[in-house]
Amino acid sequence: MQDQMDIKTFFTILKKRVISILLVTFFVFILVGAVSIFVMKPTFESMESIVVGDLNKQSTEYGESRELNMLLASTIDFIKSPIVLNLVRNEFGMSYEDLEKQVVVQNTKDSQIVNVVVRGSNAKETEKIANMIVATTVDKMNDLFDVNDIYVLSDSPNQTSTEKVGSTTLNLGIGLIVGLLAGIGTAFLREHLDDSIRNVTQIEKELGITVLGDVHLKKKNSRRHLRNDLPIQTDKQMEVVEGEKNNEVSV
Repeated sequence: MQDQMDIKTFFTILKKRVISILLVTFFVFILVGAVSIFVMKPTFESMESIVVGDLNKQSTEYGESRELNMLLASTIDFIKSPIVLNLVRNEFGMSYEDLEKQVVVQNTKDSQIVNVVVRGSNAKETEKIANMIVATTVDKMNDLFDVNDIYVLSDSPNQTSTEKVGSTTLNLGIGLIVGLLAGIGTAFLREHLDDSIRNVTQIEKELGITVLGDVHLKKKNSRRHLRNDLPIQTDKQMEVVEGEKNNEVSV
């Protein structure tokens, strides 16, 4: 296959290898669907928020916001500290590494709200972990550092927003796209590895010469096969044979 390819050649290859493309796409689609339904566990995301500082205070009351920035940064670091995570992991019987991977701390610039996001395969457990992390963080910050301007932002106690992340339909759509791309890639790979020449145009392109003519060879039928195809009249043939013996021919 040539290094440079025009659009016409591209679609010609797609048309010639359409069977391979469809087979690969179908195989990848079925594989992704089976993995999404029978292997992958659903993922749930729970989020709880912490408010750092009193939102009603003016920035000048925090020493030109330096004190507030220090308190905010300290709170973000303290959320994933061993003091907090060890208490939570002991409660749920988890390892420190697994719990740390599930917890994500989010904070928008110039915002006093810190979001704690926990992801897991169990919706109820994920909700309880998020709630316990923020509650433990606030309690320990108040006890160890005597910080009063930090509290949990929630509509009601023990209520955490939990949502399911991803869906089977989305995975199937991704599988269909990946399968189609894999099928196209397989088609072009087969075309690249195929060195056979099938028509006169390929000869002229590869060798740069003009072909004056081509010969189409067809398999000849055997003489016995031809005889079997011809209609035979048995009675007249017997009369001819008997007449030949007597040097007579009757029609």
